[in-house]
Amino acid sequence: MPPRRPSAALRLSAGLGAGLALTGCTVALPADARPPTRADSAPAPAQPAADGTYSGSATYETPGGRQQIDVTVVLTDGVVTGVRVDPAATNATSRRFQERFASAVVDTVVGRPLDEVSIDRLAGSSSTGAGFMAALDEAVRDAPRA
Repeated sequence: MPPRRPSAALRLSAGLGAGLALTGCTVALPADARPPTRADSAPAPAQPAADGTYSGSATYETPGGRQQIDVTVVLTDGVVTGVRVDPAATNATSRRFQERFASAVVDTVVGRPLDEVSIDRLAGSSSTGAGFMAALDEAVRDAPRA
């Protein structure tokens, strides 16, 4: 007996499903596109933050629910000379992502001018970067100016 061909309705729905899945997977960016930096997303203060150690906390959304992250940053002449991330997630999976993020973020931001720090996806975590950036902004928002 010859193999049965799928019905037209089945072929149509499979094609539509594949098309919908592919549509959500790509984003066209201009050739000169670059990731946004703190300077792009927050209004620049008149003067950089004074040298010192500043801490902030932020919450962000994950598939496991709203999570918190705590950040401490050390600034010298507008440059990040130290950073510490304290994982505060209540979800076990989010906590593991925060711990991996905390291990990788130091090498990514230390030595960079604060206004050039931009973390999106790091160490396999796609949500923690947003929380980190929000906590960093909170940490330096009310800092005295140099």
